[in-house]
Amino acid sequence: MAIAIQSTPSVAEPSTRHLAVALRHLAAVARVARDEDYPEPSALARDHAERLLRAMYQILPCRYEIYPTMDGEIALDAFSRNGRSVIVLCESDGGASCLVNMKGHQHSEHLEDAARLPNRFLRQALAELARHLD
Repeated sequence: MAIAIQSTPSVAEPSTRHLAVALRHLAAVARVARDEDYPEPSALARDHAERLLRAMYQILPCRYEIYPTMDGEIALDAFSRNGRSVIVLCESDGGASCLVNMKGHQHSEHLEDAARLPNRFLRQALAELARHLD
């Protein structure tokens, strides 16, 4: 009698799925922007968003929400259920804003060139968020 051996999923598989889902949402961001009647994010914003999403995932492999904003930006949103979040807004002109909310304390940083991310500010924010994920 043959015994079927099932492989158990590796620890990395769930977070890899999170990245795949986020990349699919990023690929659909232009369509979502049009559907919402928002300005479509530029190709530069999409390029920065993909590079940053992959870099942020390497720092903090978790679920990211990806969506367009009313200002033609792409939001990369990492959050916990206990009131903490890190959002990077990739702007169509190539800039970026990092918005951090840690249990009611807000911090932000704006960069004229998103290519400078992830910087120390963003790395520290993601590390802090990692300590509070469920």
